Amino acid sequence: MTPDELRSAQKLAMANPERLRLLARMLTHPAGRTTAADLLRSSAPDELPRGAEVRDVAKVERELDALAAVGLVAVVGPAPANGPVPDGRVDEPGRQPVPLYRVSARGISRFGAAALAAPRHPGEATLDVHDHEALLARLTETLSAEFAANAGAETVDRLVRECYSSLSEQIGPFEHLPALTAWLATDRLAAMAEVTHGSPRDVLFVCVHNTGRSQIAAAVTRRLAGDRVRVRTAGTRPVAEPSAMTETVLARRGLDGLIEFPRELTDDIVRASGVIVTMGCGDSCPVYPGRRYLDWPLDDPAGRPVEEVERIVDDITARVRTLLAEIDAADEADSVGDRRTSALPQVARNEWSAVAPALDAEGQRKAR
Repeated sequence: MTPDELRSAQKLAMANPERLRLLARMLTHPAGRTTAADLLRSSAPDELPRGAEVRDVAKVERELDALAAVGLVAVVGPAPANGPVPDGRVDEPGRQPVPLYRVSARGISRFGAAALAAPRHPGEATLDVHDHEALLARLTETLSAEFAANAGAETVDRLVRECYSSLSEQIGPFEHLPALTAWLATDRLAAMAEVTHGSPRDVLFVCVHNTGRSQIAAAVTRRLAGDRVRVRTAGTRPVAEPSAMTETVLARRGLDGLIEFPRELTDDIVRASGVIVTMGCGDSCPVYPGRRYLDWPLDDPAGRPVEEVERIVDDITARVRTLLAEIDAADEADSVGDRRTSALPQVARNEWSAVAPALDAEGQRKAR
């Protein structure tokens, strides 16, 4: 398919307003990736009415697959096979894992603004995609409802405006700026709302421009780990656009659409991450206790021939496999430790719990 044919196919695919609503819902989903069943469950009834084209999970999945076929949505990886089935029945042994989807960078740049402008429910007006102020106001309203338990409307509005301002300085006044703002603000709100800061299954990859090494590592991890790991990526000096070379090399490996727009390294996403992997910019990354910091000495793929970029991808893939194996092994060790602790005689644990409050700070230090 030629580039012109692809653009025509994308335009035809997005002629369906239900797909615009799905794209908008994915763009503001706190997890950053979702299943068709989750999209259906988490959408308000007036967004996905019973008689609509996407009224059941199978149909939503077909819509998402249609968008993935033209590169507007990416298949991240499989969700655990023992998760809930679409109709709520108990999972059956041997059931195939369900796919996880996320909006691709191409989907954001080409149709993100139109998705935000589309009516969220029957009777709501369609906004002008060029009216950024109106799009940001709707985005703030959507995210305020999504994160109502963690942030007030004023906080959400302040963060949305901050993201819009920083992105406008980074990429300029492009039409897809509100859609990028939606993507970035959603992820930052999700990072601030997470109560398990420092989880080893929250991994952050950082490089300088956030177009090469960190993007490759994130794409490979998303595909290999699926829903087992939350992946974020950022740059200490991010540039305006994703790298065409990185995307081309990853596409050869079936990792199309898994890179994202470069983003600035911010304090909130570092705090939300349990494993921080730097690649040539370790001195610029904030350090917090309880996190695991790794530095991977990798060649920068920028300006290198395809063969060398392929070698770098191979190196990163091997490192990612090792990291995932270490995360799984640590989880297993923690699980075994928890089981051993729970097997201790109840009286032994109660004796210390009864004595400890009676000790002052000095006494506790001596007891240890």
